[in-house]
Amino acid sequence: MATASQIHCFHSLQKWPIRRTTPSSSSSSSLKCRRYSSIITCNSSKNISGGRKLRAAVIGGGPAGSSAAEALSRGGIETYLIERSPSGAKPCGGAIPLCMLDEFSIPLELIDRKVTQMKIISPSNLTVDFGKTLKPHEYIAMIRREVLDSFLHSRAQSYGTNVINALFIHLEVPDSPDSPYTVHYNSNGSKESISVDVVIGADGANSRVAKSIDAGNYSYAIAFQERIRLPDDKMRYYENLAEMYVGNDISPDFYGWVFPKCDHVAVGTGTVCSKQDIKLYQNGVRERVRENLRWESD
Repeated sequence: MATASQIHCFHSLQKWPIRRTTPSSSSSSSLKCRRYSSIITCNSSKNISGGRKLRAAVIGGGPAGSSAAEALSRGGIETYLIERSPSGAKPCGGAIPLCMLDEFSIPLELIDRKVTQMKIISPSNLTVDFGKTLKPHEYIAMIRREVLDSFLHSRAQSYGTNVINALFIHLEVPDSPDSPYTVHYNSNGSKESISVDVVIGADGANSRVAKSIDAGNYSYAIAFQERIRLPDDKMRYYENLAEMYVGNDISPDFYGWVFPKCDHVAVGTGTVCSKQDIKLYQNGVRERVRENLRWESD
């Protein structure tokens, strides 16, 4: 779980002929989920002022933003993806169900570990192994966020997305239907701007896009995560095991996790309703996992 992306899409596209395919069911995995095609088509014969193509900006290069940028580019729309830190490791547990691997066409070689044991641990240390509900061929994929993000960025670029490594600053909202949005950003210390017809805000919990359009209050979660490298003998304990902890010491409305990756475990928690106490909840996770990790006192 990462800091939750709130997606804000505005400036109606209905004046241009755009088609989105209808949902269909996927049968490639027994873990069922509804599958929506990400293909958008735009009639390129319908040009806007100046004879150019429809132009879109996507703010935020996480899974939501990169997938949106890819879909727009594949539909023939001139697309710009603005992301401050493309190679950054964001706080994200990285546990991905099989249906998501299929829906987003994620290559299996990106997976760090294929976990088949998933323990849910109560405040009194009662344990339920959710992994027992999996069928013999099923598993929970563990992927590092930066690996997934890098792949999705590259795939969007392969379809024509222009990736801009920059900090989004502000959005100027047009005062008439025929005027563009102006996206302001800072690239390597230089202030730049671009005019677009469509803006998608996928820039996280503290969305600057949302503030620019006065989106008001909305619910979102934040997360705190640490990566812990363990000696080989201790790492073997988590070789095929993921843990989820619940309780008010962990989070009043979410859960804590210990998820194994290639050479470390990701330890974190999240909350929606008590964001100011997130570090206290992370300390709660530390206490609950101390025995397994042999965590030394700070």
